[in-house]
Amino acid sequence: MGNWQNIYQQGRQLNKYPYDAIVSLVMRLKRTNSSLSALELGCGAGNNIVFMAEEGVDVAGIDISSAALDFAQERLTRLQLKADLVNGHFTQLPWQDNSFDLVIDRSALNCVPRSDILVALSESYRVLKPGGCIFSIMYADAHPAFINSEYQHDGFARQFSPDYFSDIDGLFFASKADVCELFSKFTITQQSYDVSYDQNDKITSAQRSIVAYK
Repeated sequence: MGNWQNIYQQGRQLNKYPYDAIVSLVMRLKRTNSSLSALELGCGAGNNIVFMAEEGVDVAGIDISSAALDFAQERLTRLQLKADLVNGHFTQLPWQDNSFDLVIDRSALNCVPRSDILVALSESYRVLKPGGCIFSIMYADAHPAFINSEYQHDGFARQFSPDYFSDIDGLFFASKADVCELFSKFTITQQSYDVSYDQNDKITSAQRSIVAYK
């Protein structure tokens, strides 16, 4: 927790704008559910939270960093918006069963080892309403940060090269088989694999996006 707390306290990772994939998904779901409720795991400084609150979504977020949540709450208050923000770990969600239509994980779950991801996804399944959706973005195992890391165990890597995640304690990088295992409680309806290359055709980034339903 201390690592992310320090990052946010230093004014880093304070993203202002929502991610395009989340904007598209939320707007699509709102077409058929005007009373959409959503929870973001690892909501950070609240860029997605503020967007959803502005769109009338009944939104909640959980993050381990109190500094990030303070920043998110300040933005919400300034804009006269409301969200249920909780300082805690996504392996222990303090919401009742069947509370949300949507759970969002924008590269938050991959900050913990596989065992914690499994618990967090079980908790996410619990708090989702029947037919509810989970959207997750995870780094993929083709990412050069994973391939070049000095420590790897069961998909979790530490000790990255200076070019990647030098201030992060560790990250999980998912294979296609990992996605099937981790989301086995859900019905996966969409999975995409996105890879970026440099001018020499070397991979610079790789991630997996998952849409699944309870």
